[in-house]
Amino acid sequence: MYKRIAMATLTSLVMVGLAGPNTANAQLGITAGPSFAQLSDIDVGDTQATFDNATGWHAHLWLDLPMGPIAIRPGVRYMDAGALFEDAMVNEVRYGRREKTSLIEVPVDVRFRLPVPAVTPYVMAGPVLRFPVGRHHKDKYNRLSLAGGAGVGLEVGLGPAKLYPELKYTFGITRFTKETYEIGDTMIRPDKSQRMNAVMLSLGIGL
Repeated sequence: MYKRIAMATLTSLVMVGLAGPNTANAQLGITAGPSFAQLSDIDVGDTQATFDNATGWHAHLWLDLPMGPIAIRPGVRYMDAGALFEDAMVNEVRYGRREKTSLIEVPVDVRFRLPVPAVTPYVMAGPVLRFPVGRHHKDKYNRLSLAGGAGVGLEVGLGPAKLYPELKYTFGITRFTKETYEIGDTMIRPDKSQRMNAVMLSLGIGL
């Protein structure tokens, strides 16, 4: 269901973009690369849990709509966030199970491009909707959460195409996990601050 929602969102955004005044300069592109995600730690009453970084990957399909120095970039991103719970320490006991976490994300980035020819640096920021997918997620994660994203990148012209090396950071805004869930034999009741944050390195191409 969430994949259909994400694809319907991207289709709608593309149709809106193509109907706008800057259609001639719009670019459809894809970025991909490694990601490094982490759940925030828990310290509630007699329960303490800490989580290490998990290594995964992501692929991001987007539409870039330039408007002078500003560009709007709606898209859909798949993220394999890695095994977030594999090295979790719960009350000083290591959990150790490898359960991959996967997400469908819908980011809408606003890019501010500096006026430099050939190689154009930029900063970007915007909201991100997150939809966890997979068999492990229904017991631990909320069906929908809100995050924010920020990053830097370079726009490198290669004739009709452009390359986009980027460094991005996404941070949770609303609760990512459920109000209660289990890690091994321990019932976890995280406070409202438990969220998922991630760093992404990307290389993209726009046509």
